[in-house]
Amino acid sequence: MAQPITSEPTTFTLDNMGRFLCNTLAEALDSAAQITGGRRRDFDVIIIGGGTFGGVVAEHLFIADATRSRRILVLEGGPFVLPEHVQNMPFLGGAPDLRVPWLNHPALNYSGLIFAIGGRSLTWGGWSPELLDVELTAWPQTTRDALRPPSGEGYFAQASRQISVKETNDFIYGPLHTALRKQLHAGLKTAGNETGFTFADLLDHPAVRYPDPGEPPLDATLLRDWLDLPPTDTTPEPQLRELFKLEAPLAVQSNTIPGFLPTNKFSAVPGLIRAARLAAGEADGTGPVADARKRLMIVPNCHVQELLTQTQPDNWVQVTGVRVWQNGGSVDIPLAPPRGGRQSAAVIALGTIETTRIALTTFQQSLAGRAAQRMGSNLIAHLRTNLTIRVPRTAIAANLPPTLIPSLQCSALLVKGKAPSGRTFHFQITAAGLGKLGGDSEAELFKKLPTLEHMSDMLRADDNTVVITIRGIGDMTPRNPDSFIDLSPSETDFDRPKAVVHLGNAKAKPQDFPGSAQTNNDRATWDAMDAVADKIALIFAGNEPFDILPSPTSAILVPPGTRPQRLAALAAFKNRRDDLGTTHHDAGTMRMGDAIADAVTNDFGRIHDTTNCYVAGPALFPTVGSPNPMLTGVALGRRTGDLLNSSVLPRPDALVSPQPETGFRPLFDGTAAMFKNWRLAGPAGGGMLHVNGEMVSYGDGGLRLFYYATEQFSDFTLRLQFRMFDPNAHNSGVFIRFPSPPRDLADPLKARAASEPAFDSGNAAWKPVIAGFEVQIDDNARGDSGKDFYGIRPEPDGKFKNRTGAIYKIQAGDRVWHLNFNEPAVQQYTPGPALVPGVWFEYEIVVLGDDYTVFLTNTETGQRQQTTSFHNTDVERGRAPGLIGIQAYSGNTVAWRHVRIKV
Repeated sequence: MAQPITSEPTTFTLDNMGRFLCNTLAEALDSAAQITGGRRRDFDVIIIGGGTFGGVVAEHLFIADATRSRRILVLEGGPFVLPEHVQNMPFLGGAPDLRVPWLNHPALNYSGLIFAIGGRSLTWGGWSPELLDVELTAWPQTTRDALRPPSGEGYFAQASRQISVKETNDFIYGPLHTALRKQLHAGLKTAGNETGFTFADLLDHPAVRYPDPGEPPLDATLLRDWLDLPPTDTTPEPQLRELFKLEAPLAVQSNTIPGFLPTNKFSAVPGLIRAARLAAGEADGTGPVADARKRLMIVPNCHVQELLTQTQPDNWVQVTGVRVWQNGGSVDIPLAPPRGGRQSAAVIALGTIETTRIALTTFQQSLAGRAAQRMGSNLIAHLRTNLTIRVPRTAIAANLPPTLIPSLQCSALLVKGKAPSGRTFHFQITAAGLGKLGGDSEAELFKKLPTLEHMSDMLRADDNTVVITIRGIGDMTPRNPDSFIDLSPSETDFDRPKAVVHLGNAKAKPQDFPGSAQTNNDRATWDAMDAVADKIALIFAGNEPFDILPSPTSAILVPPGTRPQRLAALAAFKNRRDDLGTTHHDAGTMRMGDAIADAVTNDFGRIHDTTNCYVAGPALFPTVGSPNPMLTGVALGRRTGDLLNSSVLPRPDALVSPQPETGFRPLFDGTAAMFKNWRLAGPAGGGMLHVNGEMVSYGDGGLRLFYYATEQFSDFTLRLQFRMFDPNAHNSGVFIRFPSPPRDLADPLKARAASEPAFDSGNAAWKPVIAGFEVQIDDNARGDSGKDFYGIRPEPDGKFKNRTGAIYKIQAGDRVWHLNFNEPAVQQYTPGPALVPGVWFEYEIVVLGDDYTVFLTNTETGQRQQTTSFHNTDVERGRAPGLIGIQAYSGNTVAWRHVRIKV
């Protein structure tokens, strides 16, 4: 395949899309030093690694944060290179490069990983079979029950939906797929073709096992439709279920032209992009102050050296931040300090080897003799074998319709197996057949194939043959003393020791690498897997002559003959095994377990004897099983994210609700579900931020209104809490009984507005000033610079009608400026408790007909005062029903919470 043109990297990425999604380290640090809503904006979660599992955890934490109460920082060692899976992009014939920053044992050629945002999910094949119970026996029981509960759906179901394994494979269908599936099913039911599992041992396809609400009941009719069988088909339902167990569970999000995968093959990047865009939208601007409003920041090209820790009096270790390598030196990024009995957290979500390197570098002293002595042991990966054959169409003619295959078609099938050793394996079976290859066949295959590595093989099909690859993925034996990761005593990467990888080399001849009992067990597993692969090849080839394709340019003919002869010819083909470590499925070195003395992490991935350090990804797996670790890693990442969200990370004070109040219901309870019911009116450049379960005003540039848009109210009691931060800048208020700001004012009110010097007809936030009433917040009672107060301009400060607790601008019998004795005092006003920066106060506003009563309470001291009693005689203002809103005034920061009403 042609290699892509080399791009010049920028600060962020290989293209300028990264500038809109990522930040520099300096920007992240500057944002953390800002104050928003009375609190520093330090990061509550630092995720080390923006690849597959770091991206999944970050997105999940971001979306699950209903109260917008935490900040997430993702640090990725590579750039932003692709916004999608490589196969969702236009055909370029290449993929991001692998990098190997560790050292391999001399007997190994261990491959690297993609260092980029999205990591391995940018190029993976999409195969996502679920671990069987037999593959989970060494896992903590709590984890097993959470992944696949005895009843109901668990995290496997959630992950299947997230990466779209749950979808049926209606992007792979047609005569070829139907014929191969039918032939494979019949062959596996034939004596002599046993795989170690029966169909009864296997899980149903996720589409069968995890029905969504509203889906039709699963019956033979629906299964026939999913299997692309005609309505006249008479296959009984149990057999249809068996056929469906052979469907490849592929992570593809939607169907399109048959066989194609544009914009739908799963990678972690689109979800992370979505979260980053939402965070940027909430921030409403650029620069340090706006960046501080971002709940998620992604810093690429940032290499973490180690975690910062402190050992507590009880000898547990707490992570306090991370240290990164920047411009030839180290920079420390602190985590937010604990608050409210909870704490921030660090999540190590790199590939298994680099996760282990950072853990060893960080904890080799503080956790010496404890978890550190087990970090790096239990390294496991997958045994991988590839058998590619080219069979004549006549070998499957009995199951194919007589017409030519009309276009290039692909098939993807899955077979599970188990070796006598007890280790499991499975086969990813991919096939391609066609009428005649067109000029764009390579680009077409690029979209259709689940696994790109087989593309050159598939191009060798023609209108008389079908090319089939049988890729075996085998479970390595855990707890192998030959397999471990340690640190180099001499070589460094970013000024820290490199990891050194040792892996029991079952591919080597026993005399060259005798190995441990576990390594020899892997050899037996590999032999058993290859033997089953040979049986599957004959299921497809029958007794027709066929070719083994060892390379894109060579072929080995297997002539007709007896079954033993043909199996012997297949067994003689030895050049089929990949080097160990080339699957990029390494796992196990930070294994979870209930027994602290036998594991590195607990069942949620928290490193034992640490308070707040978690691991995400396959490094947690006690055993790897045979499946690609993507589905399981996503499931565990979601589970850890839920724990962090519910029990570890700080919660907002706003969740400490008032005592139950009969008849009241919330208009804002601290959650995003209720915040979305409010709307902003007024100029750009500011508004109301949802943060820490509060609504906090921000910005400059004029008057804004934040109003509850889904309902209007007549008579009511409104309770809401607020606090200010600057005694000299806290002008705000509560607007009541006003019409929808987008609507024009009634004609009499238009005339009144025209006489108001400060009225801005282009700013909808001014309409409640004219059409409704405002309960003021301003202990300074600032005068209006545009008013002429009996020859005095501007209006003086201190007037009761402009003070906290008053109905704004309604005469209040002011004792200081009682100059106009002919003007009636239409508002009875008594000053309430003085506002104190950082202290929550509560308004109770009672509106009955034309009577308005206001109470103000200091929630810390309990001091409560009725400030206002007002009877409205204006026939134009405050008409029922009307809206309720909050003023967000230029340069005045005020926070709000617990908005509730009784009608």
